[in-house]
Amino acid sequence: MRPLVFAIAWAAFIGLTETALTFWRGEALTGRSAGVVTVFTVSAFLGAFCAWGLASLLTFRRRKGRLPARFAAMILSLTLGTAGFCAVFFFLQLRSYYSEWHTSTISMEMFWQFAFTGASTSYIFAVMGARPLLPFVFLPMLAFSWYFARIEPPRHV
Repeated sequence: MRPLVFAIAWAAFIGLTETALTFWRGEALTGRSAGVVTVFTVSAFLGAFCAWGLASLLTFRRRKGRLPARFAAMILSLTLGTAGFCAVFFFLQLRSYYSEWHTSTISMEMFWQFAFTGASTSYIFAVMGARPLLPFVFLPMLAFSWYFARIEPPRHV
């Protein structure tokens, strides 16, 4: 139950932050901007849910220094999970947009188009998507990671 609540709280925070940034930039909440907020929110939920499991798995056998290890594992997992799912969703969106001009048969050209679409999507997300969130998400990410680190999993003998 804790991973689900953790993921919902993280997704709500990211969604509210992206909505606030949309209004702060002077943009109206249109269908396009609501879609961007939805992509960020869904990817934050999936990223946080997967991050809980990955961070728990990374620190499962650790006996000494569990608190710092769990803290660091959650920071890494939460960052990569949220950004990774968001980049994948943006990649799928750009791939469907460019599919009109890309080849549909499985060939070497298709793999090149797939790779370069993925690379350009990663660059676009890093420059346009993640950068505005970084100043506002860094401290709450530390707080969420600290919460995860303080919860000691039950020890089964």
